[in-house]
Amino acid sequence: MSEQQDALEDLESSGVLAALAWANASAYRRTMEDYDPDTGHDQGWVGSTAHKLFVDRLHRVFSTGKHGVDSPASASAGLDLVAAGLAPREHDKMPLITPGTVVKSNLNQSPGWRYGEWRFLLTSFVYGESKRIPWPQKSPTKRRVASQGKPAGWQDPSPTLFDGEADFLAASLLAQREEDAELNATTLIVAHSIERELSIRELYLGRSRLNRGGGDAWYWKHDLLAAAPGTPSAKPIPSSLTPRPGSSGVQDAPVRLRRQSSEGDGEPRQALGKNNK
Repeated sequence: MSEQQDALEDLESSGVLAALAWANASAYRRTMEDYDPDTGHDQGWVGSTAHKLFVDRLHRVFSTGKHGVDSPASASAGLDLVAAGLAPREHDKMPLITPGTVVKSNLNQSPGWRYGEWRFLLTSFVYGESKRIPWPQKSPTKRRVASQGKPAGWQDPSPTLFDGEADFLAASLLAQREEDAELNATTLIVAHSIERELSIRELYLGRSRLNRGGGDAWYWKHDLLAAAPGTPSAKPIPSSLTPRPGSSGVQDAPVRLRRQSSEGDGEPRQALGKNNK
């Protein structure tokens, strides 16, 4: 079985894939509802706001960050904290994941989470350019993740290196291997984007590949918004919270009870199109 199959099976069975889809839809829905170009909002505002809200929604569904709890039993200690700020009925559709199933696993202050052997970080990209995300131009954190060892069985010619890059790649690869060995985890990337005028999203999970000199940005990636294999990857922002057949792939879940707040977040975020950590 390939690394991609292993990762998708683990993350789907645990509810993580559904959580990513729900959090992304919620974040972009609220962002586009608030978007007002007459006020001075631009692509940078859209990207920065959506990224922050994406992080916030993931903290809610995974019971991390400011929505962290001391134990699973304390997750039902109230009625409205997790639902506060969400649109009507949006909280009802949030996947129900037992606190502690997914834990915070930041890398160099870049927000991250871990389930089992899989850690995932977020990044934004230019809409329609998922195959050509320029990891060498991203932050040191994203370059480091893209420099991980190749998935087992991957055959790839050695990349052409420029002056000084061999030392950088060797150091990055060693640091990432040490980090992942300590966590017993492989770091994946959740990449998100939107076409502002049409409010059409893209959302992928995959293993990034350091594409020095161009080339494919992924060893593998999975479209988290496709209802079935072969369907288009882009998904519009629903205009109504009433579920549409096949629109999100996120199953309805029972209404969640409030969680007690026990942990702050306060991590820096960056805008769409910029180098997110």
